[in-house]
Amino acid sequence: MKAIVLHNKGNADQLKFEEVETPKINDDKVLVKLKAASVNHLDVWVRMGHFPVSYPVILGCEGAGDIAEVGKNVQDFKKGDKVVVLPSITCGQCEYCLTGNDNLCKNAKRLGMTVNGCYSEYVKVPQQNLLLMNDKISYEEAASVPVTFGTAWRVLMSLAKIKPGETVLIQAAGSGVGTAAIQIAKLAGVKVIASAGSDEKLDRAKELGADLLVNYYRNQNFDEEVKYLTNGNGVDAVIEQIGGNILPRALNCLKKGGRLVTLGTTAGNKIEIDVQHFYRNNLTMLGTSGITQKEIRDVFELVKNGKLKPVIDRTFSLKDASLAHKYMEERKNFGKIILKP
Repeated sequence: MKAIVLHNKGNADQLKFEEVETPKINDDKVLVKLKAASVNHLDVWVRMGHFPVSYPVILGCEGAGDIAEVGKNVQDFKKGDKVVVLPSITCGQCEYCLTGNDNLCKNAKRLGMTVNGCYSEYVKVPQQNLLLMNDKISYEEAASVPVTFGTAWRVLMSLAKIKPGETVLIQAAGSGVGTAAIQIAKLAGVKVIASAGSDEKLDRAKELGADLLVNYYRNQNFDEEVKYLTNGNGVDAVIEQIGGNILPRALNCLKKGGRLVTLGTTAGNKIEIDVQHFYRNNLTMLGTSGITQKEIRDVFELVKNGKLKPVIDRTFSLKDASLAHKYMEERKNFGKIILKP
């Protein structure tokens, strides 16, 4: 089969389009012929060496396609089923899995990191890593759900615990997670302030349902603008995935008792915050990594039923994965970037 193989960490040119052996499955595994794979910042960070991997590795933590083979112990799926592939293979036995926090599984294997992933024509996974699609969504849309919609669902519903009538600031509104979060927040009856670094992305965020818009590149004091837009009150919650000098200002956007969930640091890992402002205003800051399988299943049902719709920015051929990574690193995309085998 054809696949994108990473032999060493480095820039996007390290992604090599190669012929490799098609995976062989055992009695407990499923072989999926992929029709679409999603590109995520996680893939870029893996490529750059920010996570430990065993080289060579095929990148890609999520995808969608048709089942080509099933092991004899597989009962829930059959050849020909249309499925979406989930990112983490969890053990189901550790303390985190047993308490429903399988995103923290001690023994997890990660597609595209510790096992070969979806930048390929085929991928093998256990049946618990598959969800059935329906005919209402495309392979490209299905491949866009686990990481972005799963993450957006987790940060808004599980952690920030947004409620109807509240106001939420969604940072990096043009990202995959941002476009998903706008839709989920509006479905939950929440007022959305979308922030992004370009007016073009903000215009598209408004089309998705954002109520108010803030350009944080043009206005470095965007926290003052958010306060103005909320009559000096601030917002109930912030979804923050940029880090760097953006995160402290995002904390300033919160009203007393507000919650901030941080899930990314594309602008830098180290920050300084005013701790006195933090505790005097009874603020909460939560960090998160990964998504539980339940969260992905819950949000995927809403996508299948047409209540949420993934935004696809651009599709690249699998062989052009390096171009897709460069495109993401240039922050050109609004929504998801897809690879087609």
